[in-house]
Amino acid sequence: MITLVFFLSGCVSNPFIKPTTQDDFRTGRQGILIEFLDNAPPSETYEEYPFSIGLMLKNAGAYDTKGGIISFTVEEDYIELLNNKDIRFNLKGKSIALPTGDQKTEVIRAKAKKISGQSEMHTSKILASICYPYQTKKNIDVCIDTDIYNIKDMKKVCNVKDITLTTQGAPVAITKIESEMLSSEDEKVVKPSFKIYIKNVGDGIVFAKEKVNDACSSAPLKYEELNAVEIKVMMSGEELQCREKILKLKENKDNVICTFESGVSTEKAIYTTPLTIELNYGYSTSISKDILIKKE
Repeated sequence: MITLVFFLSGCVSNPFIKPTTQDDFRTGRQGILIEFLDNAPPSETYEEYPFSIGLMLKNAGAYDTKGGIISFTVEEDYIELLNNKDIRFNLKGKSIALPTGDQKTEVIRAKAKKISGQSEMHTSKILASICYPYQTKKNIDVCIDTDIYNIKDMKKVCNVKDITLTTQGAPVAITKIESEMLSSEDEKVVKPSFKIYIKNVGDGIVFAKEKVNDACSSAPLKYEELNAVEIKVMMSGEELQCREKILKLKENKDNVICTFESGVSTEKAIYTTPLTIELNYGYSTSISKDILIKKE
């Protein structure tokens, strides 16, 4: 009987332990991390010798990415890329099933060219860039105050207030939400409105999500395609109307006002409800390494 009691107690979850959810992984300010593999490329080599360029990629954020691109740039007078085709990658983000995020390696071959003239050596730079679509998402409870003039004889279960947020497991973060209940032409309806602050908290460049291919090519992006973040806000199963659907980050930050245009009846009690904010964008980071090419 004692053995049975212990067995059954092990099968019952502890009500005091909070179960792990995807939100627990939505922390930090990183997306895809890249680094060169050891000695690939080497610190030095000889002219007309082949060598490898290798990258380690790791999804350190909380969101999956598909269709990312790796590109390499070299001084063509000194280095030749032997298989310089676009390299595509997909990497799963951190989750309950994959707590550390997905990772992979990619290796291409290159060759040092002959050094012309009287020079005995030359230092050349190798640049590796990645461009990928990414996402930021935040679910947070907000207070909906249907008594904006304080005329109801009831205790308020919550208060409308500003909310400061930590990072959400992505290089673009929602940093602050300011809430306001607006009156409308219909005196029986209030319109919840939210001023949402966005910031690039990573070390890379933000661009329009559909321009992943262009961002890692020689084709320059247009001004309106740089620092562009698409925003979608939902409440009570309905999409809020934002003044801009595409935010243009200035000095890596911006804000937008989104309003629940259908409104909420003042006959409803004061309540809290989830607000879901979703950001979609492209992101690019680069690393470089110098390689010394010597004559034999």
